[in-house]
Amino acid sequence: MWTSIFFLIASVIFAQTPPDATQLERNKQLLLDFFNYPGDPAARAARFFTEDYIQHNPRFLKMNAVTHASGREAWVRANQAARGHARLVVNGGISLRNPILVMAEGDLVTALYKAVLPDPDDKSQTYEAFTFETFRIKDGKFTEHWDGVQLAPGWRTELEKPAAK
Repeated sequence: MWTSIFFLIASVIFAQTPPDATQLERNKQLLLDFFNYPGDPAARAARFFTEDYIQHNPRFLKMNAVTHASGREAWVRANQAARGHARLVVNGGISLRNPILVMAEGDLVTALYKAVLPDPDDKSQTYEAFTFETFRIKDGKFTEHWDGVQLAPGWRTELEKPAAK
């Protein structure tokens, strides 16, 4: 009996083997490819997101109420609704290009971004600021996302401004 239990437990543990180094490198590359993808939002979403993609970015979550969409489709519709009106991701001036660090652990991949920004209390000074992106990956696509974005007062009124021509 104990032998059967041992083999049952062992089979569960070994069935959940962690990704190998090659898979972790592929996960890192997926994140880099996403931020450098030249296609339109719908093609980008189809390439990188699972259908049931979960977004934790507060601006995108608020856009779900505007677009009445969920999953991958919510990401596409939010980009369409904001086009020419609002930036959905605002990182205080930190660009989501050229991360200074990309880490992968299990099914998660994280990028850390840095910018040198003006000190708001002393415009003659600067400081280093950081933000991050973390994605959960399943079958070579993003299935969940977290980042360092926060809502700022008035962000939604940007949607009501005339589109830039």
